[in-house]
Amino acid sequence: MIFEYSLKDLNEENQIFFYEMTPYISTHVGRIERKKDAVVIELQEKFREEVESNCNRLKEMITGGKLSNKELPVKTLEDYTDRKPLNETSVFEQLLASGSVCEMAEGAYAYSGIFLKVYKYFIAKISDFGYTAFPDILEYDYPVLYPITEYAEGGYFESFPHYIMFQTVMKNDLDVLERFSKEGVRAENIFEEMKRPVNVMRHAACAPVYRMLANTTVEQDHPKSFLVSGKCFRNESQNVTELSRLDEFLMKEYVFVGTPEQCKENVEKAKDLWKFWLKTFDINSKLDTANDSFFASNYKKLKVFQILGDSKQEFKWQLPASGDYISCSSVNFHRTHFSKPYRIMNDEGTCCYTACFAFGIERLAYALLCQKGIDPDKWDESTREEISQYVSL
Repeated sequence: MIFEYSLKDLNEENQIFFYEMTPYISTHVGRIERKKDAVVIELQEKFREEVESNCNRLKEMITGGKLSNKELPVKTLEDYTDRKPLNETSVFEQLLASGSVCEMAEGAYAYSGIFLKVYKYFIAKISDFGYTAFPDILEYDYPVLYPITEYAEGGYFESFPHYIMFQTVMKNDLDVLERFSKEGVRAENIFEEMKRPVNVMRHAACAPVYRMLANTTVEQDHPKSFLVSGKCFRNESQNVTELSRLDEFLMKEYVFVGTPEQCKENVEKAKDLWKFWLKTFDINSKLDTANDSFFASNYKKLKVFQILGDSKQEFKWQLPASGDYISCSSVNFHRTHFSKPYRIMNDEGTCCYTACFAFGIERLAYALLCQKGIDPDKWDESTREEISQYVSL
């Protein structure tokens, strides 16, 4: 059956958030669509009452509390949306047809051809800029697996439980392993024979930095800068969208540790890379204040914290075929959110400030190709010249 749930009492921003959270409310939710002021959910009739109840709970999580009538709109800080993209047709099917992207699993792709070249360009450019802007930067390529205990320490389960993916293995039991070797996943109840997970698959690249600095002192005269890279994983469920929202993706980040002024100064330096791309690629884009996709029970509090302090800003690029804007890069001022639990102190005995400047490599590559097209011979000279300095076109 089709169940339509009204969102008329939510503003546009909260309607979008509700829609994005809907896949997580019940295992009985099927296909989901967003209509004007409503979400439409496909489900079996016998589960309607349960799903409707969970929809009500989700709405209450979003609107509940003292702040329910004090919505804070996202602000556009810089607007470049009047720029006309070179290409306005959809490139996703073209990339699939050419073999430049190949779906390996839902929300996970292999890359080749023009997509891989642009993907490699952004990896190289971010590293090159980082070493130039921050001469003392320390580079790390982090593994995927990260201890559950450390994720709990960083507060990630409270804020992003819907994103988290876990790593586990079969129990070290001869009978279990023999049955699995013979029958594979056909073996009855075989997935009940898995070990309790001890690792998560990281959803953000910067998490290990704070663990590495735990119980250390960062002198105010010697603030720290990091260039970190790693594959990240998020359970996007039904929110997977072409190459703009994936379950597996590559993230690169600059991470800054020091005084509030030092973090702010370094973030402003990092923004020069955004300005360079704006000038070089003439991108239709905008810079917005933003809030993360926090889990609904913490949504209001954390959203207000981020927007009031401009703690998160997103550099959004347009996908011309749909008119949507996706966040390709973001800055997050953590203040002492990570330094407190990990006891990262300065030489005056107070907690350091931290900030991260993140880049989604797939999103950058996809958004650029959406605006320029997949044929480099048809690109403007400025774009072709810049990218060809790093990869062979």
